[in-house]
Amino acid sequence: MKRIGISAAVISQGHWRMFDALGEIFGIRFEEPNVANDAGIDAWLYLEINPDSMLRIQNSPLPSYAVVAEKHLTSCGESSTINFNKHALIPEILSNRDVRSDEVIKLKGLPHWLQNATTLACKTESPIWAVQEHRNCQHHYVALTIPELNSDEPIFHHFHDNQFLALLPLLTFLRRLTDENRWDPPPLQACFMFDDPNLHWPTYGFINFFEMARHADLHNYHASFATIPLDAWFVHKQTADLFQEHHHRISLLIHGNDHIAEELARKIPNEERTRMLKQALFRIEKLEKRANVSVARIMAPPHGACSEETLKKMTLMGYEAACISRGSLAHYNKHANWVRTLGMRPAENIHGLPVLPRFRISMDCQNAILVAALLHQPIIPVGHHQDVAENLNMLAHLSHFINSLGEVRWTNMTSISRNHYSKMIDKDILHLKMYSNIADLLIPEGINYILVERPWWQEGAMEPLLIKTTGGFKDLVPIELNELIAVHSGQHIQIISSQISQAQGNYDSLYKFEPWSGIRRLMTEARDRLVPELRRLSM
Repeated sequence: MKRIGISAAVISQGHWRMFDALGEIFGIRFEEPNVANDAGIDAWLYLEINPDSMLRIQNSPLPSYAVVAEKHLTSCGESSTINFNKHALIPEILSNRDVRSDEVIKLKGLPHWLQNATTLACKTESPIWAVQEHRNCQHHYVALTIPELNSDEPIFHHFHDNQFLALLPLLTFLRRLTDENRWDPPPLQACFMFDDPNLHWPTYGFINFFEMARHADLHNYHASFATIPLDAWFVHKQTADLFQEHHHRISLLIHGNDHIAEELARKIPNEERTRMLKQALFRIEKLEKRANVSVARIMAPPHGACSEETLKKMTLMGYEAACISRGSLAHYNKHANWVRTLGMRPAENIHGLPVLPRFRISMDCQNAILVAALLHQPIIPVGHHQDVAENLNMLAHLSHFINSLGEVRWTNMTSISRNHYSKMIDKDILHLKMYSNIADLLIPEGINYILVERPWWQEGAMEPLLIKTTGGFKDLVPIELNELIAVHSGQHIQIISSQISQAQGNYDSLYKFEPWSGIRRLMTEARDRLVPELRRLSM
C-alpha cells in the first residue's frame, strides 16, 4: 500500500474525511509524518505552500502535490473557461480542450515566482496547474484548494458536472502513483437512454423509433429504451421488426416491473421483493418471444429509486447489472457504508451486482460526459420522450461531442456491461479486472493465460467462475485468487462470475396482476401518446 505524507500546519476533519475516502478508492494511506523524514513515504502532499517551501519540494526525491497558499495567487479575471494543454500527464480526453464551469470564475492563477514549470492547465493564459520535473521526479503545483468532505457526504458531491476541477489534478496525481496507470482502462462506451417506451406502436410520445434509428446511423450513436415489463402484454409486429432490423442502433433494457412509486425502494417483505423481480424477468422473457428481440438483463429503476436490499436480491436472480444515477443511489441508501466513495470508480459493485451510473441528458451536459469518461465509466445520458419534443438535434449535438473524445463504442447495455473491464499484459499473461459479472473477451496474440481480478471479492472468498467458449461451457470451478486460466490466442471466451440462485419459488405468483397498476400505466401511456397530438392542435 502506497503511503502519502501530508505536510500542513493544521489538517481539518473535513480534509481527513476526504483523504480517508480517497485512500479507500485508490488503496493508499494518508498520514502526517515528520516532514524531515521521508522513511516509508512514497509521495508528499502539501496543503499550503509559499516561496520558502519551494527548495524543500524541489530537492525531495519523492513526487509531490502542492497547493499554493491563497495569498500568493494572482488575479486572472472572471472567465469561466479553463484550457487544458496537451501533455502526458493530462487525461487524453482533456488534451487541448476548453472546459466551461462556474467554479472557474473566482479561480486565481499560480504566482509568478513559480519558475521552470510546465503549464498543464490555465485560465486566460494564467497557469492554474503546472508541473516541474526535477531529478526524475514530478512536482505538481495547483491553485485549486482540495475540498473538504462533510460528515456522511459522498465524495462525488465534489466531482460532478458543475464541480470537478478542484479534485481533478489530485485524482490524476494519485492515479499515477498507484498501479492503476499500468492498466488499460475500459473502452470508451456510450448509449443514450430513454425511460418508459414500449413496443405497442412505432412511436412513443415524441419518439419515432424509425426516425431515431435512421438519425443514429447518420450521427453514429445508439439509443436504448428502458421498457416496463408490465407493458409486455402486447407487441406491435412492425415495431418489433424495426428493433430487429436496427438492433445495432436501438435496443431495450428493463424499467422496474409495474412502474409504481418507489417500486424498487419500498420496504416490503423479502418474499414479495423476490416475486416482483422474478415477475419482471418472466414478463421480459414473454416480450422477447413475442417480439423476437433481446432485452438487456439490466435494470433501470423507475425514477432511480432502488434500495440496497433490492440490489442484493437482484444479484441472486440473474440480473447482470443495474443502471442508476449516483445521486439517486445515494438518496435512497443514505446510511449504506459504501455511499462515501460512491460513483468514483468505473462501476460500483453492491452485494455482487454491478451498478453503472447514468446522468440527466440535456443540451449542455458536456461536463457530465467528461466526468464519466474521466472515471472510466460508460457514458449514459438519460431522458424521456419529452426531451426530443422539438427534434433530434440534441442527440446529434451530444453524439458529436462524445465522438470527439476518441474511439467510442456505441452499443446496447448488454454489450456495454460485458465489455467493461480493464486489461494489462505481462508477457504471456493477460490480467483482466472485471467490473461486471460477465466479460466477453477476444484473447490477443501471444497470450497463453488469463488472470481474473474481481475488485468486489473479499480476501479468501470463493465464487464460481464459468468459462464459456465457442464450443460451449468449458469449466465451472471455484477459481482462487491469483489462479491462472489457460487460453489460446484468437479465442473468443466469456467469463461469468455469478451467485445466481437456483430457487424456483411459486410459478403461479408470476401471473399476479394488480389492477390499479395496470390502470395507472394505461393512463400514463395514453398521456404520453396524446401529448404530441395536443401540441400539434395548439400550434
